[in-house]
Amino acid sequence: MRAAKRIRPFVIAVFVVVALVVTACGSEGGGGVGGSGPSPGTPDDTVSSTPDPNASPTGGGAQLVEPQPGQVDLRAIPWTRAKVLDDGMAVKVFWWSGVEPCNVLDHVTVEYSDQAVAITLFEGHTETDEDVACIELALKKATIVELDELLGTRKVVDGAS
Repeated sequence: MRAAKRIRPFVIAVFVVVALVVTACGSEGGGGVGGSGPSPGTPDDTVSSTPDPNASPTGGGAQLVEPQPGQVDLRAIPWTRAKVLDDGMAVKVFWWSGVEPCNVLDHVTVEYSDQAVAITLFEGHTETDEDVACIELALKKATIVELDELLGTRKVVDGAS
């Protein structure tokens, strides 16, 4: 009978510990099964790295855009990658940008030398009569730049760098 009295406090202690563990796993903010906290990969997660400039965003490649002259507050935008198209008379240029109307490609300049072709992208924003709020969302964009001269063995370089 004495052995049964000694085991009973031990069994009760084990049940209390198990009950606390089960309660903690299912509590609010736990994020586990049954919890109501954010699960991995939700928009509430903190971004801990910058995007890979050569990676395609979810849903396919870059958004293909054409220059829209007439933007205001123009600035040169660095690009991340250039792909020479088959004939060597055009280049597809990729860069990270924001959403329109706050980030709009205005024009592209091309400078030719014996060793390189420098491509510079210029972005600005739409001139509006009212204030516009734009979300801070990175979009991978691309544009096709037609060349006046055959690229040949020249390198394509970023004119904004």
